[in-house]
Amino acid sequence: MTPRCTQAPTGRAAQAAARHRAPLPRLETERCVLRAPELTDLPLWTQVFTGPDSTHIGGPYTPEKAWEEFSYYTACWLLHGHGLWSVTRKTDDALLGFVHLGLEWDDLEPELGWLFGPDHRGQGYATEAAAAARDHALALLGAGRFVSYIDQDNAPSLAVAQRLGAHPEPDLIEGDTVVYRHGGTA
Repeated sequence: MTPRCTQAPTGRAAQAAARHRAPLPRLETERCVLRAPELTDLPLWTQVFTGPDSTHIGGPYTPEKAWEEFSYYTACWLLHGHGLWSVTRKTDDALLGFVHLGLEWDDLEPELGWLFGPDHRGQGYATEAAAAARDHALALLGAGRFVSYIDQDNAPSLAVAQRLGAHPEPDLIEGDTVVYRHGGTA
């Protein structure tokens, strides 16, 4: 049985949810749209967090823990003024992955992160979408005011950070995590 909390609302509740999502920033790139997350995006989020590659983000998670993370990042919009975007392809509206600007419990600074489905990795979508989120974050928070926390063994994400122009902060390495600063120093 599908947990009730993961089922999309209907009727007036669905209309209210759409109204609440509407003011969130919508960003567009050449190939992508970054939009507010919807419950219909949860299956891909869960796949990313429960799959074999999820070890780079602390997984694998249970579906319940993936739901909690999805809810947390979505709530960041209300709590911090930034949060999770779902990334879709412009040509067919296919969900590709996610980009977020958020704060987790132990984060010292807001984090710019990217999570893409296995079928959409290695095609430049993460760099393209994260660049749009980075530019939004620079305007919102300022240069040097946010970072990316990346597992040192996650070569594809390290490459994205470098393509975005972020610089490693050698003094901020936390265990197996490398901290990349965006847009200068704090």
